Amino acid sequence: MTSADTSGTPGEVLVDVEAATRTHGSVQVLAPTSLRVRAGEAAAVVGPNGSGKSTLLRLVAGADEPTSGSVRTLGLPAHEARLRRREHVALLLGGLPTYHDLTVAEHLRLVSVAWAGRHPGPSVDDALEEAELVRVRDQFPGELSSGESQMFALAATLYRPARLVVLDEPEQRLDARWRAVARRLVGRAIDQGRALVVATHDAGLRADLAARGRVVELAAPGER
Repeated sequence: MTSADTSGTPGEVLVDVEAATRTHGSVQVLAPTSLRVRAGEAAAVVGPNGSGKSTLLRLVAGADEPTSGSVRTLGLPAHEARLRRREHVALLLGGLPTYHDLTVAEHLRLVSVAWAGRHPGPSVDDALEEAELVRVRDQFPGELSSGESQMFALAATLYRPARLVVLDEPEQRLDARWRAVARRLVGRAIDQGRALVVATHDAGLRADLAARGRVVELAAPGER
């Protein structure tokens, strides 16, 4: 497989959020928030339920637009980057879309083929080993346990050759052993020079991300 560099230029700002808000009707679901993440850095987005964590991630992903303020990713307004530079952004916002008749290994192989010439590796087998999913490599997504399904979703998302990775609570449904694996995979992605924005309730993952960047704490609605 041809190797390719998925990292940004060292020090390059890949996410730039300036006083962004989001209002639905008369309800403010995200208070003014600012955030800057460079290549090789991470941001842990934390706060109670209803504080706007998923909303902020959707703004960074370009899946929604701010009511006020600005959100830029990869040098463009995020909603434009979503269309013009989608190959550089990998998202896990909810469940992973899958084909019911493709195995776990075939899903990863599909990713490597789709990005042929730009995919840096590792091989499918190595990626499955890193995620501790070798045992289920030939199973279909619908046959996986809840924890296996979540780990598969994280592994498949990180297998994309993307410079920016946005993850919404990747630790959900994972027990202590799986969470340790998830933290290792996320750490490796940062080592590769990617920028990560991760909403999380997991104290260990939060600490790992803070050591490699910053923590963005969002307030509960009643505290704004």
